[in-house]
Order: sequence, then structure tokens, then C-alpha cells
Amino acid sequence: MSELFDFLLDPQTAVVFDIDGVLAVYEFGTHCHSACADADWETYVRTHDPYASTRPVPEIQRFVRAKGPKRVYACSVAADFEAQGKRDFVLANYGIAPDHICLVERKPQKMDFLQSVADDLALPRDHVALVEDTVKTLDAACEKGFATVHVASFFGFNG
Repeated sequence: MSELFDFLLDPQTAVVFDIDGVLAVYEFGTHCHSACADADWETYVRTHDPYASTRPVPEIQRFVRAKGPKRVYACSVAADFEAQGKRDFVLANYGIAPDHICLVERKPQKMDFLQSVADDLALPRDHVALVEDTVKTLDAACEKGFATVHVASFFGFNG
């Protein structure tokens, strides 16, 4: 096992996963990651319920099982029209506890959630790891002292 996964699997580390692009892989179109323009997203979600057919990531499912549910969380930006689909997807595919799923209105609020995890578990910030696909969000978390992991790091996890 790598040093990174030793750290993430440590019982004293909390791991917070983003949902879109991390736990939920968007493959809605033919040979493309998304077949929907941002301006059409609400209509698309209401019409197609994409989270009902989105596939989970097996490597992350294995990691969550290996880590156990006590210190695994999900945090994502979600509009009201997509919130239930995101929540249901995470519950059905990853076994993350309902009270460990936080949906926020804006990306900066993710930092508040990371801090609340640190406070609730009495952990230093560097033992709360954010797993993300957006480098700007990873940078913001890193600047605040949280551990950061790009989702690509999970591609080789065999746990």
C-alpha cells in the first residue's frame, strides 16, 4: 500500500469525497463525459434523472469499504432540483451514512464543511482529506491546511 493510502485509511483521518466527477462519473452521451450544456442541466436532470443511471467508481467503493463508515463523508454543490438524486446515488452506491452527506449551495462552503468535520472529530485540519477533481477547490482546501487528494490518485487502489 502507498504512503497516501496508509494515511487515508488511518483511523485518525477523515476523508471527504466530492460527488460530481469523483463519486459520480458522468457518461451521459455517446463517447463523451457529458451530453448536456450547463444551461440545459436543470431540464436534463428533471427529464432524465442522471444520478439514477450514473455508475459508481469501483476503486472508491473498495476504499470506502476498507476505511469503514465512521470517517467517510461526501460534500457537493447541489441545486435543489438535483440534491435528492445526488444523495440517493451516494447512499445506494457507497454506503456513506446519511448524516455524513452534505450538500452546499456554493463551492466555498465546502471549506466550512471540512472545518465542521475537523471540529466534530477533534482532528487537526491536516487529518481531514478532501478528494476532488477540481484543482481550484483542492488549492483552496490546501491553503486552509486540509489534506488534499486528486481523484486520479484512486485509479490504482486495490485495497
